[in-house]
Amino acid sequence: MYHIMFFIFAFVSLLGISPVYAHDVSLHKGKPTVGKVVSTEDNGFTLKTDTGTTPVIFQDKTTFERGDAHASLQDIKTGDQVTVFGTKLPTGTLVAREVLLPTANAKRNAAHPDHHAE
Repeated sequence: MYHIMFFIFAFVSLLGISPVYAHDVSLHKGKPTVGKVVSTEDNGFTLKTDTGTTPVIFQDKTTFERGDAHASLQDIKTGDQVTVFGTKLPTGTLVAREVLLPTANAKRNAAHPDHHAE
């Protein structure tokens, strides 16, 4: 009986994990910077984090992912919650190595936070 209750608890706990990314962020190298895109430019965007705003620029080798699929620069939209891995310059600018975009599921959940109450 207890093992069934433990299994149910573990399963429900996993459901509470944010569905923003389809794979584990820890698979990426470095410390992530997470925030909301507040504006976009041709070669980057401005990211609003818990500590303020951070300019993010891209390089030729910057990769973009949405879940387990490749994405592109054109997929980044104002309002997206993204995770960026890269190098922070002394100026405060973050040079992105990888940008993880939200999945379609995460966007739908963010737009309708009470979807589970239906």
